[in-house]
Amino acid sequence: MRLATAMRGFVPVMALAVSTGAFSLPALADEHQKRGGGKKSAAASVPCGDSAALVTAISTANTTPGGGTVSLATGCTYTLTSAAATGSHGPDGLPIITGNVTISGIGATISRSATAADFRIAEVAPGGTLTVSGVTLSGGRATTPTAGTDGGGILDRGTLNMSQSTVTGNTASNDGGGVAVAPGGTATFSTTGLTQNRAGDGGGLHVNTSASVTYNSGTISGNTADSTGGGVASYGTTLLSSATIQNNTTTNFEGGGVFGGGGNLTVNASQVTGNKAGSFGGGIANLGSTLQVQTTSVSGNTATLNGGGLFSHAGTTQLIGGSVTGNTANGGQGGGIFSDGGTVSLSGTTVTANTPNNCVPTLAGCTG
Repeated sequence: MRLATAMRGFVPVMALAVSTGAFSLPALADEHQKRGGGKKSAAASVPCGDSAALVTAISTANTTPGGGTVSLATGCTYTLTSAAATGSHGPDGLPIITGNVTISGIGATISRSATAADFRIAEVAPGGTLTVSGVTLSGGRATTPTAGTDGGGILDRGTLNMSQSTVTGNTASNDGGGVAVAPGGTATFSTTGLTQNRAGDGGGLHVNTSASVTYNSGTISGNTADSTGGGVASYGTTLLSSATIQNNTTTNFEGGGVFGGGGNLTVNASQVTGNKAGSFGGGIANLGSTLQVQTTSVSGNTATLNGGGLFSHAGTTQLIGGSVTGNTANGGQGGGIFSDGGTVSLSGTTVTANTPNNCVPTLAGCTG
């Protein structure tokens, strides 16, 4: 979802590689299963590469009282050749998650076949909980009205928990190439990568209004959005903590790394580096969020127009500590920070060595 900005004549577009190591199922998986009520089920082991058995195991886990666990074979790839379910949001490679399902593996991959019809990998329904540990999800495509247009990898309308996993190479024509968290949905990511995904808005991750996301200790890299938020587009409540947000791109509009269009957005103890915007805000763009950037390095980002490091047009932006250095506004002003609306305040933030200048207009704590 992208909000139009009449003054610039925009037309709204509705729109990590994590190395596989010795992963263990996190405690949160057990906790979520216990919350479901009843006795925790034994794990169902899926033979290497047997996608039909994977679909069957998830269907069983969906209906198991207290939840079910699906264990994938170490290092194996499960290639989906057709949709297992088709709901009102389009086809999904796996059964729609309506119960309490855990998928665990060590370096395992679930992917859509390159020759298959378009479908996303997974969808979590309201009331459903999906926990993924040590698994890569790749190749999903939500790209047509019949295939759905949100969440190329995962469409989360319920509760999603991911740890030590990767969502890579997925595509959505509207929101969330990697993951789309729909209104009312919640998602938690721990040491999880969102890489090389593409969408209209939110190439790696899209957080919709009234949705909530906590992202901790992972890399969001190499994602592309045609419109806003190459790495992340947020309209809900989003915390990005100890994240590396790098080398993401918007083709046409704002927020090469991160875009805030509403709600509360916090970037804490992170690195926002090497991102590029087709217009404003190479690193971060705020068009309506309550944005806090704390002890974060914003460096080496590029905007085609204004605000190489950070662009503010609406909302409130507060920078606390950290630095904004070495960013570039190629065709405009404010290589470090550019503001044409909203409020921007700095507290102990270093803004230096940006091109062609640091802050436009001049801000308290930043000149030139």
